[in-house]
Amino acid sequence: MTFDRTVPGRRRFLRRSLAALAGGSGFFAVPASLSLLNAAWAQQADRGADYKALVCVFLLGGNDGHNLLVPRSNAEYAVYAHRRRGLTIPQQQLLPISPLSGAPHALGLHPAVPELAQLFETRALALVGSVGALLEPVSRQAYDQGSARLPPQLFSHNDQQDFWQNLEVRSPVESTPASGWGGRLADLVHAGHNPGATLAMNLSLAGSNPFQVGRTTQPLTVDTGPIRAVENDRDPAAAAAFEAFLAQPQVNLLADTYRRTIKGAIDDYRTLQAVLAAAPPLATVFPGPPAIGAPAADGFAYALGSQLRRAAELIAVREALGHRRQIFFCALGGFDTHDLQMTDQPQLLAGLSRALHAFYQATVDLRVADRVTTFAASEFGRSLTSNGDGSDHSWGNHLFVLGGAVEGRRVFGNIPDLALGSADFAGDGNLIPRVAVDQYGATLARWFGVDAASLPLLFPNLQAFGQSDLGFLRPG
Repeated sequence: MTFDRTVPGRRRFLRRSLAALAGGSGFFAVPASLSLLNAAWAQQADRGADYKALVCVFLLGGNDGHNLLVPRSNAEYAVYAHRRRGLTIPQQQLLPISPLSGAPHALGLHPAVPELAQLFETRALALVGSVGALLEPVSRQAYDQGSARLPPQLFSHNDQQDFWQNLEVRSPVESTPASGWGGRLADLVHAGHNPGATLAMNLSLAGSNPFQVGRTTQPLTVDTGPIRAVENDRDPAAAAAFEAFLAQPQVNLLADTYRRTIKGAIDDYRTLQAVLAAAPPLATVFPGPPAIGAPAADGFAYALGSQLRRAAELIAVREALGHRRQIFFCALGGFDTHDLQMTDQPQLLAGLSRALHAFYQATVDLRVADRVTTFAASEFGRSLTSNGDGSDHSWGNHLFVLGGAVEGRRVFGNIPDLALGSADFAGDGNLIPRVAVDQYGATLARWFGVDAASLPLLFPNLQAFGQSDLGFLRPG
């Protein structure tokens, strides 16, 4: 799955207008769990004038977490350097961090992320080690013997991006519509928490994605530039004729579904136009467009920062949109570092760090820092050993969570033993996750307001694991 931000304007309009249709088989089929979701809605309906938002930042390609979070103590660093060889970051360049808990030895962050290191030290950011796609706990012995039950196509970008976002093992003949756990979360809470909403609560700043597609709710893709509905400077009459056509119901079910989808998208963009135009500009300064010849990091900071800036703007107008709950999806590509990793990853991480720092500051300026939680995602990690100029697809990864409600300056999950023969790594060198995406997501969902009994509706593999709340978010 890729996100192309260079498509011409007309194609981009059609793509975003049809984004709901891509997952819109909910028009034609009713999932077996819909009655359960309806019952859960009733339980959630009286909860809350409070506001909360989740912001997913997906690092497309598989970020190398082994160089994001690095052992800094001499003995452990020596093992790291021996295993990584050409991918080793010099020990003296690591940014030291001082976790309050969860660290088995001294740790450091990649030198390209000073803003993230600062956020960690000021308790706004937590690290979560060894996270990955799991159906059940997996031991090294079971993996090496081939007896472990594993997610489908474990090292495939597209398959793992999909599984990370939907957590469903689907049969080729499955008739129930696919959905993502962010979409199922919207199914559960939208009616109860956003009764006066004028817009979908799931808002993507990075194109269509499986994560936000619900069984009964659909996301809206929002441009990071000027918001437009229908316009035709050369022939306004053609635009008017098109809208007149959209106002007329069609006999054919598919044609009418298409009509309603397009009309709904146009109405949504008009709502966005009006609401954003009336809002004061953000006080926070986000990374601007890169100058000619600027480092690649400037481009990455702008690419992600533009998405996060628009998310901050949508948070600022939440009351006008009737939103007490929002879920955002942002993405930054380029992390598939099979080669040139020591050149490319520092630029990617530097841009990521700057954009996230600006966004967190925006939530502070808007006085919602403790109401907005940003979490990292990536389809898989990368191999501990070098392939000569980079790293290959692997499994478990190290992630981070950012926000005022985060139990910051702490490490959660598992910091693996990097030594050869460690139980944390399979025989082929892949890091075996000790934290399932279901657990990671369930912790976010509990903070978002979902009760424990409803979690299995959102996270189908959760019951295979003993812990559903990892503790990296304070309740409230």
